[in-house]
Amino acid sequence: MRVERREGETVEQLLRRFNKVVVAERITKTYREKMHFISKSEQRKEKRRRAERNRRKKALQQAGH
Repeated sequence: MRVERREGETVEQLLRRFNKVVVAERITKTYREKMHFISKSEQRKEKRRRAERNRRKKALQQAGH
């Protein structure tokens, strides 16, 4: 991955553009996932837990809390 500095672009703008590319390509997420081995069954359990947590959040928001 490479981000070239554009003419007249500040360092802050270049960094912002670089960070957008990193987020878009999911580089940090992939890196974190590969840091530690997690079995398929553990991945499924975590996915279910996350889905349940999201369902509860949505239910609370709809209830007006």
